[in-house]
Amino acid sequence: MQFHHPSSDRVVRVGYCLNLHAAETLADVQRAIETFSVPLRERLAPGGSSFGVGMYLAAGAARELRADPDAARALREFLRAHRMDPFTFNAFPYGDFQEDGLKARVYQPSWMEQERVDYTVDVAWAAAALVEASRDQPRMVSISTHPGAYGADINDRSGLRRCAEGMGRAVGELARIEEETGVRVILSLESEPDASARNGRALAEYLVFARLIATRVLQEEFGAEVEISALLAARHLGTCLDCCHSAVEFEEAVDSLALATHGGPLGKVQVSSALRLPDPARHPAARAELLAMDEPRFLHQVTGRADGAFIHLPDLPALVEALEVEGSPWASAEEWRCHFHVPLDQATFGALETTRGHADRIVDGLLADPEGWTTPELHLEIETYTWSILGDPGQVVEGLEREYGHLTERLAAAGWVAR
Repeated sequence: MQFHHPSSDRVVRVGYCLNLHAAETLADVQRAIETFSVPLRERLAPGGSSFGVGMYLAAGAARELRADPDAARALREFLRAHRMDPFTFNAFPYGDFQEDGLKARVYQPSWMEQERVDYTVDVAWAAAALVEASRDQPRMVSISTHPGAYGADINDRSGLRRCAEGMGRAVGELARIEEETGVRVILSLESEPDASARNGRALAEYLVFARLIATRVLQEEFGAEVEISALLAARHLGTCLDCCHSAVEFEEAVDSLALATHGGPLGKVQVSSALRLPDPARHPAARAELLAMDEPRFLHQVTGRADGAFIHLPDLPALVEALEVEGSPWASAEEWRCHFHVPLDQATFGALETTRGHADRIVDGLLADPEGWTTPELHLEIETYTWSILGDPGQVVEGLEREYGHLTERLAAAGWVAR
């Protein structure tokens, strides 16, 4: 879905991320689009208008699309026939994203490994093959990825350097893609609690370092001139602002925006909500409800504020253990927040609250200041990938429709109109 404003020549593209569907092959991707995306499009964008989707291609599917032009052509025609606009891609999970036992393995391979570079480049070439673009009619595509590695897998600064070198090699390929196809791909790094860059400030600092290292890689391995290499690193290496993650880190919305748009392109915003529990000691039922949400698939990092200090744990089972320790700051914390993506439209979730207001403030701030986007388009991606564990699979389309309704209401209130 595209939105325009009468006082701006910029465009807002809205979609939902297909990583909520267990799709490992191209056939799986097409089946998910037919089962979920097409009925959702009919509800939200009937008639001739296009419908934005955030594509998720596991490594095998991305590799096949790059190696087989016929497969890429067939998928492009399939998307066109169903009026799907694949404007953004998620290349964070390498594969098996909806499988039990994933947890921290979602970061593997890390950016220290060539497999991560190859996978990301495969997704980028697939993206260029799937969108409608040319040198005369250029397009922008965003690809989100993690900021390097799971934090525990980085032992020293040399690991961060190796991650940045991998990103530099990817940028070299992204520059070639734009030169050949007219598709500008922005590799958008996403901070996440307990990642090598856990919050917006850490990511902004790392991007300064990563662009410097990428500049050297472009000179040494791609033969780019000094000034050109710096421009390419700044053009193709940017930020993915995940509203859920920034809320879990207790960032203020204004700070998240400032960090995401400083020094490079804001590739995309993942509009998502986390769980929160103010004053947990006084709400035992809500506390029990949160602890019962532990499940074997995704990481659910927990943060809190206690006596003015920021505290954090890697997952919900660690919170259970911490509460068993006498005098634990978690028992008397002012608030808990949990990295558990919940539907965007809900201000409460059972006995718990959500960080919907944080996501709203980020979106409102962006819609009010198109000149501050750093890009000609704003990519908004709904990313409630937990629908697979939240309830009845038959209610996913209805749930996504409510999420879209909440987001598009904010767009309409700010004067943005769907076309």
